[in-house]
Amino acid sequence: MKLKTFSIIWSILYIGFGLGLLVIPVQFMSTYGVTLDTNGTLMTRILGAALMAFALTFYSNRNIASTDKGWHNLLLTSLIYNIVDIPIVLKATLDGVMNSMGWVPVGLHIFLAATFGYFTFKKRQV
Repeated sequence: MKLKTFSIIWSILYIGFGLGLLVIPVQFMSTYGVTLDTNGTLMTRILGAALMAFALTFYSNRNIASTDKGWHNLLLTSLIYNIVDIPIVLKATLDGVMNSMGWVPVGLHIFLAATFGYFTFKKRQV
């Protein structure tokens, strides 16, 4: 597996979710059975902006050598974010806060955590 390839994959995933949450938050979240009030719309847009920043960060760093120390820090923080988010999204899905589409972000966070974990702890070749 190549870090550059996954950087592009991560960028695409984050931009897809980020744009949806930022531009059309009410419609995007209704896909998951979640109804937003004005406060929820605000928070959803903030999350969308953060995910867009993730997308830009991974895409702009795709050509940096995997041995660069900055990569380790970025991968580790992304791993932690996804590990923390898994039980939150899982509980929301199991409790019926989100409909069965809630399994999509659950699976996505598991995929992201697994791939970030792989590259975080993979032995770096100089």
